[in-house]
Order: sequence, then structure tokens, then C-alpha cells
Amino acid sequence: MIFRKIIDSGIVAGLPFYRRREIRMVNLFALIILLGLLIGATSIFFLGGAYPLITECISFTVTMFIIVLNKKKAYDAATFLFVISINLVIFFINQQYDTSVQCYLYYFPVIFCVALIHDPGRSNIRTSLFLAIVLISFFCSKLLNIQSLKNITVTEEDNKVLLIYNAYLTVILTVFLVYLVVRLINRQNNELIASLKRLRESQLLINSSLKEKEVLLAEVQHRVKNNLAVMSGLLNLQLNNAQGEEAKLLLHDAKNRIMSIAMVHERLYKNDDLSRINLGRYLMELTDEVVGSHRLYSEIHIVKQTIDLDVSITKAIPTGLIINEILTNSLKHAFDSSMVEPTIQLSMILQDDKVKINLSDNGKGFGDLKARHETSLGVSLIESLAQQIDAEVIFSSKGGASVELSYGVN
Repeated sequence: MIFRKIIDSGIVAGLPFYRRREIRMVNLFALIILLGLLIGATSIFFLGGAYPLITECISFTVTMFIIVLNKKKAYDAATFLFVISINLVIFFINQQYDTSVQCYLYYFPVIFCVALIHDPGRSNIRTSLFLAIVLISFFCSKLLNIQSLKNITVTEEDNKVLLIYNAYLTVILTVFLVYLVVRLINRQNNELIASLKRLRESQLLINSSLKEKEVLLAEVQHRVKNNLAVMSGLLNLQLNNAQGEEAKLLLHDAKNRIMSIAMVHERLYKNDDLSRINLGRYLMELTDEVVGSHRLYSEIHIVKQTIDLDVSITKAIPTGLIINEILTNSLKHAFDSSMVEPTIQLSMILQDDKVKINLSDNGKGFGDLKARHETSLGVSLIESLAQQIDAEVIFSSKGGASVELSYGVN
């Protein structure tokens, strides 16, 4: 229990998986170093005064400080201190004793430690730096021979004893290290499996909740469409009882505006995606509906060329209302009974992440557009709706009336 608490020292909720692994590994390696120091201390019975007591005490203090740093959540400082201090200690030990003692064997467990604290979520430069520190320490140990650090009290017999100690201690530490690391990895794997299980359960709960909300939203879209249909029906009844041509035209326009909104909600209800609709298909159907409700329907030739493009409901409804106003304007003012082959053209393209919709006719054109803007509700409504979706509207009267609407689709 105490061992596990020390290993988990510094672990808090919310830490990434590999960060938790690094903290535990560094704490584990610190404990193994402490164990190695205790085992190595038994050689004092053979070496006596030749035993590097000062090095052992410094190593013990630094190792304890590494665990304290992790507990204080100074994780990077603890890891760097571990790598630097262990390499300095091994370098110092190599300088104290003859090469025949083979103290450089301790570098191999250190390389294993560095590989285990690698975090794939962070830059490889960090791990490369750790390995560079180990290699520099190793080569310095082999190439440098600092006489002032040599322990001159060590005899040839002591060197033989130390060789046996280092060989056995390296093997024991490596085996023990592998055993503890395997246990720690198994423990973390079980934690990861439990975490994935909880995540899967949460995902199923979210999916279930999302499905319920989608069904509810679909029902809302259906009810909105039905309510708009009721309003359209009421306007139809009022239209039949209206006195005067102007009143009938106003009611007819209002009915078409409601119908253009209702069509959006109808398409959303039938869609898998309850927030976006295919704009090209919607505009083609809307054009047919609006033109079909006009008295000149059988005489008007409609040319439609659109693309498949999904847009949000916040874009679709204003676009539909704008197209309805443009079509209504053409049907009211562009043609008369004497017009030969009246034609309305609808085109839609995607260019530079902008959708461009052009609606034109071969009728009389706008005439005085400025005067019409001041007196026509339709033109004012088009510009107002265009502002809602950050769209640009261009009116022109070349060979008939033409209106181009463009806006970003992202």
C-alpha cells in the first residue's frame, strides 16, 4: 500500500495517460535507485573506508527530492532532475573506480528508463535530449580520467569484489526493474480499459440522448410545417373571400412567403440532418411552386440549373424568401398576355467558397430601379434578408430583369 502511494505521488485527476505513466515511472525508478543504494551499501563490509559514502548520501537526497517534486506537481523538473542526477552519479562512480570494475554497466538500465518515460504525445526532441545526456555521460566516463576523483584506497582485491557486486547488482536491478515495470504497465492497462469502458458507456448514453433529441427536433420541424400549412390554408380561405384585386395579390404574396418557409421545414423533416438542406433542390422545387401558382403558369418556360449544396437552415430560409420575392416580382411585372415565350432562368454555382444564385427573366426589366426601391416592399425585403446572411445582391436590367445573390457557404 505504501509502495503504491509513493508510485502514485503527484497523480491527480485529469492528467493525460502518458503524463501519468511518466510520473509513475520516474517515481518507480527513484525507488529502485533507493533500493540499489541499499543493496550497494552492503559492499561497505568489504571496502571499508573505500566505500563512496558521500556519493551514496547525495544520490539518496536527490532521489527523495525527485519524488517530492512530483508530489508538488513539478513533473518536468522531476524528470529532468532524475535523468541528469543519475547520469552524474554514474559518471562520478566510474571516475572513482578502475574500468575493470565495469561501473558503466549501470548505464544500460538508465537507457531502459529513458525509453519507458517517452511520451508519444510530446516532441521527440525531449526524449532525444534525455538519451543525449546518457550518451554524453557514458562517453565521458570512458574517455575522461580525472585523477582528483580517483579513490586511491581501493586495492586490486577490492576491484575484484566490486566487479562481482556490480555484475550481480546490475542483473538484480534490471530484473526487478522489468518486473515492476510490467506490473505498472498491466495496472495502467487495466485503468485504460476501465476508462474506455466508462467512455463507451458515456458515448452510448450521449448517443441515446442525441437520438431522442433528433426525434424531438424532427417532430418540431413537422409541427412547424403543419402549422405553416394551416396558416397557408387560412390565407387561401381569406383569398377566396377577399374584395379587390390588390387585396388578393397581397394575400397571395403572403401565402407564397409562408409556403417558402414551410418547404424548408418539410425538407428538414425528411432529412437525416435536421439542420441542413440541399439548397439546389429546394430552390428548384420552390421555383416550380411559386410559378405554378400564377395565372400565366402554362405559358412560362422555366430553365433551372443548380448544384447539390447543403446549407444551414439559417441560410436556407432567407434565401428561399429572397427567391420567392424575385419570382413574384417577375410574375407580376415582367410579362403580359402579349409576351412571346416568357422565360425565367434559375442558375446556381459555387465559386471561391461562395454560392452564386442568379434569377433572371426576358421581360420588361426593372425600369427605374431607384423609384421601385422606394415604393416596392419586395425590393426592400430582398435587401433586408440579404443583410441577415451577409449576402451581396446585384440588380440589373439587360434583356430583362436579373438579380444575383452571393454569399459564403462556410
